[in-house]
Amino acid sequence: MRTPQLNSTQSLEVFKAQSITSPCVSCLTKISCLHNNLDVYELARLTAEYTHKFRVKAGDAIFHNGDPIQSIYTVSTGFLKLEFSLSNGQHQVTRFASYGDLIGIDGMADGRHHLDAYALTDGVVCSLNYRRLQDLVQKEPVIQKSIERAMSNELNRTQEHLFSLGSHSVEEKLAYFILELLQKEGGFKSGLSYLHLPMNRVDLKSYLGITVESLSRALTFLEEAKFFRVKNREISDIDYLKLIQFLEITSEEGGRVN
Repeated sequence: MRTPQLNSTQSLEVFKAQSITSPCVSCLTKISCLHNNLDVYELARLTAEYTHKFRVKAGDAIFHNGDPIQSIYTVSTGFLKLEFSLSNGQHQVTRFASYGDLIGIDGMADGRHHLDAYALTDGVVCSLNYRRLQDLVQKEPVIQKSIERAMSNELNRTQEHLFSLGSHSVEEKLAYFILELLQKEGGFKSGLSYLHLPMNRVDLKSYLGITVESLSRALTFLEEAKFFRVKNREISDIDYLKLIQFLEITSEEGGRVN
């Protein structure tokens, strides 16, 4: 994040006033969210115009399929799920979102959301007023760049998930997901070996494109192979180097290790 250049007492006073009204200047999530390429002065000057933070409880809906797009959202704390639903009751979890992730861009094409978004845990979500963002993009190239980068990151994540769905075995899908979640939690750098899964098994099997029975067998297989321990939603003693090696070996062999 760049350091702001303030060249007068008046500018400093303006910056202080804007810092008070902006919810982003003191937010820890700013290093990984839509605004991670803005300096502190840009955060103070711009984000107060379109950003509003609100708390959510587990089970709260952020938006529904068919709702007109009023905002796009970044997750500050907590976990959310996004799912695609049909009128006959069928639904598929397409994404789990946590801190720094951008959601709601499904509504940008035609002005209406095509997914449902729900909070899996208590947390804080940042609402970015879509109309005000559109107005700012015309005047502030740095905002346009921020949105383009965030959308590109979301597209890359979607492509990676589609690859896993189409190319990995059940055990590989689960191993890949745990590694992805561990990386998101900073486990690779901190040596974290424990995760609490915020989603239930029904949502997890939907996201991985498998059955509940296959998920249970995969958890048992990986636990017996000493990749981690499982107790309800608690995943402990995670050997992430071993999981990485497992994915590399099975990719070379073209399937499951029996």
